[in-house]
Amino acid sequence: MKSCPHCGCELAPSAGGKARSTEQLRRYFAMIRAAFHNWPEAHQYQFANAEELRAFLQMKAGHREIGAKIPMAGMSKESAMLLAEAAIRGAGSYAMPSIYGDTLVIFRPKSVSFGKMAHADFCALSDAVEAVIKAETGLIPVQMLKEKAA
Repeated sequence: MKSCPHCGCELAPSAGGKARSTEQLRRYFAMIRAAFHNWPEAHQYQFANAEELRAFLQMKAGHREIGAKIPMAGMSKESAMLLAEAAIRGAGSYAMPSIYGDTLVIFRPKSVSFGKMAHADFCALSDAVEAVIKAETGLIPVQMLKEKAA
């Protein structure tokens, strides 16, 4: 059996024969909870809960898919973004609007379920999310986890 490069536990194969580490998944969600509890109040984006932050971090890390493409004919970029953000929040969904040319694109986070993501891909996502946390806030995820454990 292989072992996880992050936590050292033995990896059991999951759905589709892809090996994943439950301990690493727990660490990933603990890192996101720690980031949520330490998220700067002055940051441009604020989140109602850790799940909302997780979606934001994953999408910023590139783990996303297109949910919708909306032409913006006759609408200002600012109005389109406000409308999209309000619609997303009103629906209770986790998504991120972005403007590409004259099209508003709505991204949603991809799943991190065991059956849809291989261990190596999850390792890459976890590293990318750590980098996003550091870039967005200056917080160091490994340090936050150690402080929480102490």
